[in-house]
Amino acid sequence: MQRGVVEGSKGVIFETIPEKLDINLPKTFQIADFGCSTGPNTFFAMKNIMEAVMLKYQSTQEANLRKTTPEFHVSFNDHVDNDFNTLFKTLPPNRPYFAVGVPGSFHCQLLPEASLHIAHSSYALQWLSKVPPEVMDKGSPAWNKGKIYCAGNEKEVTKAYFAQFKADMDAFLKARAQELVEGGLVVVQIPGVPNSKGVITEEKVDSFNSPLYLPSIEEVKMVVEMNKCFTIEKICSLSHPSNYDSRPLDIERTCADVRAIRENLMRDHFGSENMDQLFHLFGQNLQKNRLLYDKVVRQDVYHFALLKRKGDDII
Repeated sequence: MQRGVVEGSKGVIFETIPEKLDINLPKTFQIADFGCSTGPNTFFAMKNIMEAVMLKYQSTQEANLRKTTPEFHVSFNDHVDNDFNTLFKTLPPNRPYFAVGVPGSFHCQLLPEASLHIAHSSYALQWLSKVPPEVMDKGSPAWNKGKIYCAGNEKEVTKAYFAQFKADMDAFLKARAQELVEGGLVVVQIPGVPNSKGVITEEKVDSFNSPLYLPSIEEVKMVVEMNKCFTIEKICSLSHPSNYDSRPLDIERTCADVRAIRENLMRDHFGSENMDQLFHLFGQNLQKNRLLYDKVVRQDVYHFALLKRKGDDII
């Protein structure tokens, strides 16, 4: 899923970064990937960005008859419990950049002020810093009874989740505004809007919600404009490359992918002893409803946004 997003956005990145990057090109070019996970998708994303930056350097060299090329420095960020050992063990051996790990929440400033030229985040900003308190409160109109995420069919639940998304997205952008040089870019790719049985009680299900929100493109625009630290240079919705894939759904691989993303969160709430059965049942449900699941997944969209940091007078 994420690799497809990286590849699907490559053309837009090659088009927009050379056009919109108008900073004084430095000898050491700093890039950061926020929400990098353990690879290898982050490595492909960084490669695409560096190639796009080189297109800018080459056009500048032709204009100024310069022959210098930059050294690239990449900061890989994720939560402190991310498996950075796996990340660094699988770094490309002939990579054209220096690498460093930066553990911590990307809702906070993590790098020195005005030290970064491009910030990147792919399929990470839909994860919220916390579950909205209202959806866990039985006395609230937003109590999300019978569901474990924002399904979009309850107005008060959606309102609570969007409020948390706005706050988190604003915190992310403010932190990046501190780290980026004036004119620096933010590249964002975020998925957008297009089971348990017996051993887990109904009360246990009702008390669990995923800190996950899939925004519309209008909501992404609203949050960026509200933040006031960035101009929107490019924003669009793209179809995931899997939409055009005619191969049948791979049940085993899909279960493995979902488990890799969700297991830690669900294990903390439901207990590790239930995880094997839970994902076994998930696989069975996929098999029974594969045509419906295939239809939903292959209508999937994600939002691409290229943002430029404004001047210091508005930060």
